[in-house]
Amino acid sequence: MDQPFTFGVELEMLVALVREGQQHPDPTESRIVIFPATDDVMDISRNKNIDKSRVSATYYLNRVAGEFSRIIREAGFTVAEKSSDTTGWAVVGDTSLCHPPHGDREADTEGYGWCGIEIKTPALLFTPGSLQPIRNVCTLVQKNFKILINASCGLHVHIAHGNSGFSTHNIAKIIAFIYTFEPQISSLHPIYRYTHEHGKTMRDTCNFTQQFQKTYGERPSTLMATTRILTLTRHRDKALRTELAHLVPTKGNGKNGNYNFNGISFLQLDYPKPTIEFRQHEGTMDGERVFQWVKLVVGMVSFIENEEHGAFVNLLTKATDKEKWEKSGDGQDAQREAEMEPIPADRFFTVIVLLRHMGLNEQADYYQDKVYKHNIPMVIPFPQTKSSSGFKWKYQGGRRAADVNSPDHLRASSSLEADL
Repeated sequence: MDQPFTFGVELEMLVALVREGQQHPDPTESRIVIFPATDDVMDISRNKNIDKSRVSATYYLNRVAGEFSRIIREAGFTVAEKSSDTTGWAVVGDTSLCHPPHGDREADTEGYGWCGIEIKTPALLFTPGSLQPIRNVCTLVQKNFKILINASCGLHVHIAHGNSGFSTHNIAKIIAFIYTFEPQISSLHPIYRYTHEHGKTMRDTCNFTQQFQKTYGERPSTLMATTRILTLTRHRDKALRTELAHLVPTKGNGKNGNYNFNGISFLQLDYPKPTIEFRQHEGTMDGERVFQWVKLVVGMVSFIENEEHGAFVNLLTKATDKEKWEKSGDGQDAQREAEMEPIPADRFFTVIVLLRHMGLNEQADYYQDKVYKHNIPMVIPFPQTKSSSGFKWKYQGGRRAADVNSPDHLRASSSLEADL
């Protein structure tokens, strides 16, 4: 019997505020931008020796979080007593968010201070109605506060089976699937979320890729990586899960990558949530966008878990066989595309084809006109000890790009979709 899914969502945003002693930039603003002092011993109002109109807006985080919690509570939602409480809505400060963005100090701030806030939903059972409260809170926040979503903000989704977690077999399948189809999944996100400060791509920066490059001086092919993931063997389940969890983080921490598997390792004693976290989506307070992304992620993991193993391996094998090269961001990708045809994610094995193969037709329809082609150059640094192979893998040959509207291409595309 299929285990029910649970999920949690983290919504990141910048919030406008007027500092104490600061002239109000817009007296006609009806939303909350003045946050009253609190009884907290750390409240900035207790410090008489600083100019409160000039301090960083982060000093007001507790005030802002308190007002958010009040508004959410008064609307009838349960508010968590502490950030680790997954039974209620939690509001916490996030100092990784900033406006103006790093390196753009000339950006217009409208005269306000801006501080980063993250809203964490409770752990919710995935049902047709469980996403509606998130829509409601998104609307509530936008009605009551002046917020901004910029490039520093993200939408993070945690997926789990309650407290029972994922089987080791399914963890390996999920990791292998994401590694194989990362180009397709990434095409649902804008270029600045492809690989960013708090979300590196698995293929570019995970431990397995980095170690392979240091040893052999080139990137591993997708076939090499997925074979490694699916054929790991250990006598004890704990050791196997630990090695799987070690393969995919960036610099030893899942929160540095677009996919966070910290929760699957038994060694993560300070990380009690047995979840997989999807971190690549850009920040949004659009309830429909949140709704569709959560349904896509849950549907994808459900497909991976329930697909018969032979059919699953066959899908990954077909995908890796079609991938003759991958983009590297070294300025030569346009030339490679002309010589070897576009990568599958940009041509005949797109994310829309993948979604329909998984039975996620609602999401395929929703994202049909929202797919990005990540045109390069794009800098994705990674250390090497030898010269790169140019990301044309040596066990495969290339072929000239064909006209995407040619009969040969259309027949190949239709055949692939039929095969899938």
